[in-house]
Amino acid sequence: MTDPTPKAFDFGETERAPAAPSNASGTPRAFSFDDEQTAPHPPSRPAVAVLFDSDDHPAVRDAMSLARSGHPALFATAEQRLAALFRRILPVQVSLAAQWGDEPLREQVAQLQPVAELVRAFAQMAVPAQLEAALEQARPASGIIGKLLRRTATLDEHQRSLATSHVRLLQFVADSQAAARTLEASARELALHGAVLGVVAQLAGGADELLRDVIGQRRSLIQQALRQAELSILQLRQVERQAAELAGQVASFLHVTLPALELARREAGR
Repeated sequence: MTDPTPKAFDFGETERAPAAPSNASGTPRAFSFDDEQTAPHPPSRPAVAVLFDSDDHPAVRDAMSLARSGHPALFATAEQRLAALFRRILPVQVSLAAQWGDEPLREQVAQLQPVAELVRAFAQMAVPAQLEAALEQARPASGIIGKLLRRTATLDEHQRSLATSHVRLLQFVADSQAAARTLEASARELALHGAVLGVVAQLAGGADELLRDVIGQRRSLIQQALRQAELSILQLRQVERQAAELAGQVASFLHVTLPALELARREAGR
């Protein structure tokens, strides 16, 4: 007895069900392919909502059914993208599986470098040390010379330095937000490739051992890359939050603390 279930890598002639009787009412149906009437899927497999091209192989339809049940959130936001990826990878072959996701992987590597540079640039700003030094210089001095000359000049230098750092912090927040959005978009595309490969692994359960091993290794690589992206995004968001908080502290020092200290110094010098 012929098994009507389509396979991930069987794109030969499929057995067709007898032609259905004509629609006497003339009412158009949602899924009507003039040149082919395929046998219905078993009740355990959910129907696919996407309207496929008439030349789609049943394996693509089965893959979309599995994707909808296994990745409902991803399916809801990227249904057409998933369908396009399934059409690319099916029928699955070792050579195709071995390089699946190469493009989004390269894209992610390219996006990780700017993130690392941003984190390093933030550390080099050393804004907390600048704030501490400025506060130290703003405290009342014990000597006359310090009051009239050294402390006044040094405090002015700190004020200019902190004003520059405040501008840099605000720019850093904007740059980090843009970098995080770009990295998140790259990670989403990589996640789509990983989800597609996971569905193909289900369909390829009866394939030869070599193909199953290649698919498993590729899935592991994509999962590792996704974890790295998640950690990088988390780190960037944390640094972004620190930069925003420091920008607020610097603004408070420049516009509130420093004028109050200057007023107190003038009152003490009278």
